[in-house]
Amino acid sequence: MYDRCFELICVYSLDWLEAIKEDLRKATIVRIPSREGYYEYVVNPLSSGVPEIPTEALWGCAFEVARISDVKRSNKIVTPEAMGIHIAAALSLVTGVPMLVIRKKTYMLPNEIKIVKKTGYAEETMYAYCLRAGDSVLLVDSVIATGGTYVAIIKELVAHGIKLTDAVSVIERVELGGVERVRKETGVQVKTLIKVRLEGGKPFIE
Repeated sequence: MYDRCFELICVYSLDWLEAIKEDLRKATIVRIPSREGYYEYVVNPLSSGVPEIPTEALWGCAFEVARISDVKRSNKIVTPEAMGIHIAAALSLVTGVPMLVIRKKTYMLPNEIKIVKKTGYAEETMYAYCLRAGDSVLLVDSVIATGGTYVAIIKELVAHGIKLTDAVSVIERVELGGVERVRKETGVQVKTLIKVRLEGGKPFIE
């Protein structure tokens, strides 16, 4: 299945991500209180779930993430709850690689991996299950902003002997420097598909 889908990706030259870009251009910006004062949140279908996510956006994410990532060497796709789940699910359908969700609540199961993350507006504890030393995983999410989620997940998985084959985000909030932070703190280069920057409270696609 994966090989056939990858052939289709290479053959067709249309912009699979145009629907997402258009939604970002029209996005509403809200200010969420944070430790530093406030965090400007881009409300859009893909990374917020509001309004509804277009079907073509999910196809676009799956095809494009498969194209730029090392998914063939991964035996699992992992994503943090909640706004990476639809990305991972679409990618799993296209590639045939199973997916796991890093949850915000503990199930108190054996071999739990506890992950403490600090983002631009909150500190949370997350929990990973069914991962073991020697697994090769692809980490995906809908957006990378400050990079706190990626840093926390990568460090904890690597500490448990899990190999990260690749890390991908569909959207990158360029002005928040998350990609560079992840590179400096973990040595991992997060690949991104759409770069968006807020200027004067308005989103611009780079």
